[in-house]
Amino acid sequence: MAKKAKHSDAVMTGILVTKFKMGQINVEDLERMAADISRAERCSAAKKVLEAVRDSPDLPRQQDVLPTSDLLLQKR
Repeated sequence: MAKKAKHSDAVMTGILVTKFKMGQINVEDLERMAADISRAERCSAAKKVLEAVRDSPDLPRQQDVLPTSDLLLQKR
């Protein structure tokens, strides 16, 4: 059972990293996920991603990205 939990945690971490790099989530979103203990797997993964992101030199660039929902709401 522990092997399955580790695999799921790794998958969730990968998903969050990808979403962050694509600009779909930001640091504030990760902080909210890390604080939500009702979803232990996502909470653990968000904490790992936050730790890695805070040490990343790309952080200022990532914070300037508009969330996808904001892009969809803008009128052309």
